Amino acid sequence: MPEPELTEAQLMLRSAVREFLAREVAPICRELERRPDPRDCMPWDLIRAGSRLGLRTLALPESWGGAGANVTTRAMVLAEMCQVEPGLAKCFYSCWRSSLLLYHLGTRAQREKFLKPFAEDDAYCFSTAFTEPEAGSDNLIASDDPKRGLMLSAVRDGKNWVLNGRKQWVSLAGLSRSALVFARTDPNLPVHRGSTLFIVPSDWPGVRFPRVDDKLGFRLYPNGDIALENARLPEDHRLGEVNGAWAGALRLFAGAVDYPATSLGLAKAMHRIALDYARHRLQGGRRLIGHPTIGSRLAEMRMHLHAMEGYLWDTARAIDGGGPFDPNHTWLLKVHCDRAAVQVMLGALEVTGGNGVMKEFPLERFCRDVLTSLHSDGTESLNLLRSAQSLLRENPA
Repeated sequence: MPEPELTEAQLMLRSAVREFLAREVAPICRELERRPDPRDCMPWDLIRAGSRLGLRTLALPESWGGAGANVTTRAMVLAEMCQVEPGLAKCFYSCWRSSLLLYHLGTRAQREKFLKPFAEDDAYCFSTAFTEPEAGSDNLIASDDPKRGLMLSAVRDGKNWVLNGRKQWVSLAGLSRSALVFARTDPNLPVHRGSTLFIVPSDWPGVRFPRVDDKLGFRLYPNGDIALENARLPEDHRLGEVNGAWAGALRLFAGAVDYPATSLGLAKAMHRIALDYARHRLQGGRRLIGHPTIGSRLAEMRMHLHAMEGYLWDTARAIDGGGPFDPNHTWLLKVHCDRAAVQVMLGALEVTGGNGVMKEFPLERFCRDVLTSLHSDGTESLNLLRSAQSLLRENPA
């Protein structure tokens, strides 16, 4: 299958990741994800072990304790990890996303205060708090209506900011050390021009965690709610410019391929499970893979994987090349990879039959993960709508 052209350092990292997954993750991840209380699913020992390999701080520059991994490297690591345990991979991704925001938008003093402790502590994780009970993916569609979008408020009070409101579906809520919170600082402006980022430590007065979500998939990546009740933050907890949250975050994440890489890893895992099953399962006096319909289905699944990989690695290389970048590439890449992963999932279920939906069979877990991932980073309909809006702004040839 098409793969990225990896450097020697990237090949060494991939080898180390594969060894880590085989030695420490695979033997215990299924037991962890079956725990009934989602709080108990948090893989702290695996996070610490992966951190010692440099996975938690992978995205940070070397000068701040990381590896300075580019988009291709991060996507490669996610795709590898998601073939074994996507929840753990998402825990590391949450740290990459937030630490990069802190690095690019923070002052030198903020980097010293927040990034240095993060780099030094193997159990330090970050969250990003964006979605609210009445404002989720619709935040990503430009609107001039100031009544739309997130409403968690941040009001200046002397030298402090007072935050009130609630976030939901926050990655690692109550388990991370700090959260980057998107707050409305000017309710008279549209959300894209009136929002600011704040660094909120989990043990800060006025911060509560009312619930942890009991999710279908990604069980090792807990989500939950954050409630802020008159949480008073000093000025040095404001990240970036006032009312500049969207501009800062979009500048950094417009070229992210992390979610498509997650879908690729899940799809490769499901294809491998189905192929191995078909090669060993006897039915009608011959191996299942010899049945024309089964062989054709497996070939179709391989076709989807080829298309996903080619699209993903071409996009990642274009981003790493540093030239002009069109965000349509990542919006449409996510839609394509989500759709392809669903088709691979359906094919794998067809190949494995009744065994595929049994909890003791490994396919069932990856199916739940695929379905859970579809809403992340904007739904399919929303990403297509974003791309459609861009067509209206393009000049006709």
